[in-house]
Amino acid sequence: MNMKRILSLVIIAAMITSVFTVFSLNTAAQDVGLDATGANNKLIITCRRQVLGEVEVGSEFIYSVGLNTAGYPVTIGEGQLRYDDSYVQIVEHGEKRSDGSINMNAYSFPTKIRNTNLVTNYFKYKNTAFYNFNKYAGVSAFTEDDHFFKIRMKAIKPGTVEIWHYSKCFYSDMTKLIYDDKGNDQLNPIPYTVRTVEPAAGYVGDANGDYQLSVLDASYIQRIMAGEALRCNTVSADADSDGTVSMLDAINILRFHAGLQTKGKIGEWLFASEQ
Repeated sequence: MNMKRILSLVIIAAMITSVFTVFSLNTAAQDVGLDATGANNKLIITCRRQVLGEVEVGSEFIYSVGLNTAGYPVTIGEGQLRYDDSYVQIVEHGEKRSDGSINMNAYSFPTKIRNTNLVTNYFKYKNTAFYNFNKYAGVSAFTEDDHFFKIRMKAIKPGTVEIWHYSKCFYSDMTKLIYDDKGNDQLNPIPYTVRTVEPAAGYVGDANGDYQLSVLDASYIQRIMAGEALRCNTVSADADSDGTVSMLDAINILRFHAGLQTKGKIGEWLFASEQ
């Protein structure tokens, strides 16, 4: 056994010993969605005063905009997303160009988002995200499952936030124009836009539900394995992504914090639509 491996085992053993002394987790607050002070820890997301969804503060979520063009092909369009960055923030996934815009070709999960290549020239400025989208003439029209704008955001503080979306698009003959939900007398049936919010299914390695990755998560799993009746999100607690929650997950978390090689998707936000 080489010295590096011995040192790694010593580090993990020391961390296991240290986390056994931690018993200050406020599990009751986590179970009912409260923070340590007992305050509500939810953020309600609305668009045009209609509730789209509710997410936990500190968590990431996906905001989607889909367009149903009622069978009509779209050539090009543009849109913008306005939000209050004291409540939510956009999580960047693309590669920034020198001018600050985002190269969508480098989007972190293009194979997981349908028609991501339709979105071009994404640009964020202050509390607004601007973008363009296109679909060449002759290609089938949009359905509401073809999300032409889909982005990750993070909930910053509790309350209610309005995420206001605006878009307009030209149809293939360049004579028909649709503004967001407003129809066009020339089109029958009238196209419409659908918006959705998808909370994360889990944050891998975050066993105790505080949206942080720390040795406390390893301690939490150890307490569960010892028989304590503690609630946990199985998706998050399965730190080695093997489909079960066990002491191996606690060890994987400790390896993560020791800077050692880990298994699975630890440190990643998971979404049902991407699985």
